[in-house]
Amino acid sequence: MALAAQTSETEFYRPVLGSNSRHPNGWPIRVIVSSQTEARHYRHLWQPSHLVSIRAPASRLLSMIELPPERHLELYFGDATDPDAPDAARAEAIEATFGFIDTLPEDAHLLVHCLRGFGRSTALTLGILARYMAPEEAAAALHALRPEAKPNRHVVGLCDAALGLKGKLAKQALRFPAKVWKG
Repeated sequence: MALAAQTSETEFYRPVLGSNSRHPNGWPIRVIVSSQTEARHYRHLWQPSHLVSIRAPASRLLSMIELPPERHLELYFGDATDPDAPDAARAEAIEATFGFIDTLPEDAHLLVHCLRGFGRSTALTLGILARYMAPEEAAAALHALRPEAKPNRHVVGLCDAALGLKGKLAKQALRFPAKVWKG
């Protein structure tokens, strides 16, 4: 993210889709995926209009972006890949995320973060992308947004189930991390 200071807001939030008739408000998927530290450090530069924060149940959120509750979804689950783990993500978190995404206005600038910005946030973003494009395209788009992504397999599985993709999204998640994306 060293180039962050040299990049304009419009470049950060280039829409993944030029137009998006599948979103209730036409939101073209303007999103940044980051770690909690990056979100705090670049908050004044990125100036997100909406925020999804993922943190483990016992952790604290440090000096984040001040947004009203209707523009900040806070999710509490750990990076567990075992669905039976006490802090594992639950289907309700995915449903809450999709419901939140449905409320985004067309001009929304969404920031999705977890502690490190590799597992939970990228998995959730992959699910968000897969609502509007084929799983293969969603995975390629995620790689373009966050090349170092390593989507949490359990969270991807929950997104896959919620979207009725029958393992197609989960299969794409196995392609991460990847230095170069091969279509």
